[in-house]
Amino acid sequence: MKKVTENWTPLQKTPPSYMKGTLAATVWQRLIPILQETGVVKQADKATVECLCSAIQLYREAFENVQKNGIQREVWTTPILPTGETLDKEFTRYQKNPAVTTMDSAMKQIKTFSSDLGLTPASRASLMASVDSQDDDTPSLAEILNAKSGDF
Repeated sequence: MKKVTENWTPLQKTPPSYMKGTLAATVWQRLIPILQETGVVKQADKATVECLCSAIQLYREAFENVQKNGIQREVWTTPILPTGETLDKEFTRYQKNPAVTTMDSAMKQIKTFSSDLGLTPASRASLMASVDSQDDDTPSLAEILNAKSGDF
């Protein structure tokens, strides 16, 4: 994989301008050294890195909302009689904080994008297995296809 992409443009070090001043930009700046160290992630992967950074920001904002407002809230109604008189508020139900759904969605996105970029243990193990299998003496598909018929 590294050989195939070694001439590709490296991933830019600075976050996209629209991220300036956001948590997503901070995440970008922390992730880039890690991603560059792998040598696999390139400028062509910029959109995936942007999505990961944005998903992390979205998760953090939703988490803060849940910390402040709770997982759910009470819903009360004020019954109005046919005469127009209002009664005391009555508890009707609990309603889930929409930020909980946002957190759940963002976590799934973070997992997907992290895996795509080789940032999870499973995806790293898969990459290492792929690299190890390329290090043996088994010819690559390209070598087989380019071989002359007399080489077999």
